[in-house]
Amino acid sequence: MKSKISHNIKHRTFPNDEFFTPRGLAKKLFKMIYLGKKDVVMDNAFGSGNFYFKGLKSKDFFNDDRMVDWYITNPPYSNLDKWLEKSCLARKGFAYLFGINNLTPKRIELCEKFGFGITKIHLCKVFKWFGMSAFIVWEKGKKGIVDYDRVVWNKSIKPKG
Repeated sequence: MKSKISHNIKHRTFPNDEFFTPRGLAKKLFKMIYLGKKDVVMDNAFGSGNFYFKGLKSKDFFNDDRMVDWYITNPPYSNLDKWLEKSCLARKGFAYLFGINNLTPKRIELCEKFGFGITKIHLCKVFKWFGMSAFIVWEKGKKGIVDYDRVVWNKSIKPKG
């Protein structure tokens, strides 16, 4: 059954990768990051340009080798692990908006392995997007604020002691 709701979403290779961030939200989120006057910033998933306020833009992140201080964007979710790994090349940090269910211990651990800790999380809801979104700021050399484990809990595991 086809939905009668118009999502006004442009589709490319991966239909779930193009959810454009409202400009007002992008401006609010951009203000959460302290940027030095000489910091080089890139919107590394440049689409509608709502995260492009100063600096560089890229539509081909995996083939873009320019060094930057910060990556700030709403990345595609289809290859998020690969996206996060390449983001760890940033000199200072990266800040991404993605579905809260995409923030997993495995992904946090991946970024921590490269020296990036989560320093801020802002939860928000965008009309017609599935579920809650989270704007997550990772900073190089900073201790993360998120505590987690990678245990898959079930009722057969008994506490020790």
